[in-house]
Amino acid sequence: MSKPVCLILGAGAGIGGNVAKRFAREGYHACLARRSDRAGLDRLVAEIEAEGGTASGYMINAVDEGSIEQLVTGIEADVGPITVAVFNLGAQIGDRGLASTSLKAFEMGWRMATLSLFRLAQVLFPYMEARGLRLAPGRLRHRRGTLR
Repeated sequence: MSKPVCLILGAGAGIGGNVAKRFAREGYHACLARRSDRAGLDRLVAEIEAEGGTASGYMINAVDEGSIEQLVTGIEADVGPITVAVFNLGAQIGDRGLASTSLKAFEMGWRMATLSLFRLAQVLFPYMEARGLRLAPGRLRHRRGTLR
């Protein structure tokens, strides 16, 4: 594929879907991934294509072992190099206080929103680094208006 590829993990009907549409309008092939509502995913892909963009849809449960890793390696092999990744998964545990949040609910939220992001970075960064991207998390320091 000659277009740059944007992966949107959490491409629902709201923010994720709209971000996918914007990247598609800007010339990216949008790879939309979500956990539920296959019909909604198919509609979103069709909307992007109707507007002249290109997109692919993937159903994925990010908390399943290996799911993110298989998604990224599959897109890299079959669609093209991922140049942008948008992580739009939330904890989805609701507006609960500490006393009313069970350990099970907290752990599921952590697996979805934190561990999944780590797994995405872990599988995607080697591809991006091989293409010349260099990241230095924690090495940027703000001092008198400059980044170091």
